[in-house]
Amino acid sequence: MYDLAVLGGGSGGLSVARAAAQIGAKVALIEKHHLGGECTLSACVPSKALVQAARVAHLVRTSDRFGVKTAPADVDFAAVMNRIRAVVADFAGDGSGESLRARGIDVYRGSAAFTAYDTVLFDGKTRIEAERFVIATGSRPAIPHIPGLADVGYLTNVSVWELTERPSTLIVLGAGPNGVEFAQAFARLGVHVKLLADSDRILPGEDPEVSELVRSHLDAEGLVVKTGVELTRVFLRDGQKVVAFRDRVTKDTFEAAGTHILVSTGRLPNIEGLNLDVVGVHADPEHGIHVDEHLQTNANRIYAIGDVLHRHDFTHAAEREAAVVFQNAVLRIPKKVDYTALPWATFVDPEVATVGLTESVAKERHPDALVLRARYDELDRARIDGRTEGFAKVVATPAGKVLGATVVGEDASMVLQEFVVAMEHGLTLADIARTVHTYPTYAGLARKVANQYSATRLGGGFVQSALKWFLGYRPRPDAAGEAARMTQAATTEEGSGHGH
Repeated sequence: MYDLAVLGGGSGGLSVARAAAQIGAKVALIEKHHLGGECTLSACVPSKALVQAARVAHLVRTSDRFGVKTAPADVDFAAVMNRIRAVVADFAGDGSGESLRARGIDVYRGSAAFTAYDTVLFDGKTRIEAERFVIATGSRPAIPHIPGLADVGYLTNVSVWELTERPSTLIVLGAGPNGVEFAQAFARLGVHVKLLADSDRILPGEDPEVSELVRSHLDAEGLVVKTGVELTRVFLRDGQKVVAFRDRVTKDTFEAAGTHILVSTGRLPNIEGLNLDVVGVHADPEHGIHVDEHLQTNANRIYAIGDVLHRHDFTHAAEREAAVVFQNAVLRIPKKVDYTALPWATFVDPEVATVGLTESVAKERHPDALVLRARYDELDRARIDGRTEGFAKVVATPAGKVLGATVVGEDASMVLQEFVVAMEHGLTLADIARTVHTYPTYAGLARKVANQYSATRLGGGFVQSALKWFLGYRPRPDAAGEAARMTQAATTEEGSGHGH
């Protein structure tokens, strides 16, 4: 009998299997398709390789603004896709069956179905018994029920990597993070892109200001973006795939024609065939497996992590959940999962990164919350690089505890990490303000926000009274920010003109 059996060889499943094997547990890993999971094979890794190729093409195309004259960008689409496949193959090798077996993990390639709380049937014939189970079977693209779509044919984040020739026109269905990333990347590689979404705005899970800024960039780059629409049917006409849709408000009808359709309208958890009813595990085909705060299912020896939960479909979320389950299922040390400081990013240009509460939610829960902002055009490094569009918005308690943050602009995901660390470890904006920041970097944006917070404290009653009565100073309200900056530990300051 195994100490632990993991169903699914994606990021989360591999993480918990490796950790358990490392301390000497007897581990079985069962994967129905390919080791490495969605992130490695068809999501994070290939999509970011595509985004990078598109970014390079865009940089070449716009290089004259830096005084660099180049020939027009000549995109070899087949070469781009070949490089992406090579990158994926390199990553997939890190999680191969051979490397896992070398770690002491028994790898089974096939399907598994529960027959009892301590047993699964592998490929319908081999019994695999274990003390504890972790379900990490991931998710798959959710295909909308649009008449004619299946007949006409479409691409998903799985099949799109099989393209060898550049589409002339691509219709992207869905304006969430994946849809927007694909739309902009393909457009920058020379594809005419039309983005259709039923949501009222692109990136509907982000702050409305973020959606507006990113939308303006997509418009400027020539993408056709239609939001708030209802897709009614898909059909062929003159060799083109045509998507008919209507405006949800006006009911006006329109059509979008193209050579290819890419569906990016969400995900569904992979729970089919697991026979979960036999062991009393509650699961929903749309909403995933139900778990408690310890990531334990209704069956006390069975846990679930990753996309199959349909909570936070991020690789880093699955890895955090794997760490929690490792403690609960393997070490038997009770540990609760906490998503408070779970960040996420959309690798569009300008990049978007978010953690915690949005401004509206924070204000609902904390009426006295502070909203602090800093703009990229105030940042020396952004001005040097010519990347001045964007902003950081942070919501915090009066004591400086970070409740949430959103950054949109160059290196947004890196800038955000300071606020993530603060939330994770109980640091405040005052702590960030007291931290030395290398000049000139985009990290200076976090310090600017933190200095704004310090200015609100310096301008408060007690400090201002002390300056007046003990030192004879009468601070001007408009000078509070500079005074706050200078009261921090001596550092090489943003805007000082010094550094390397």
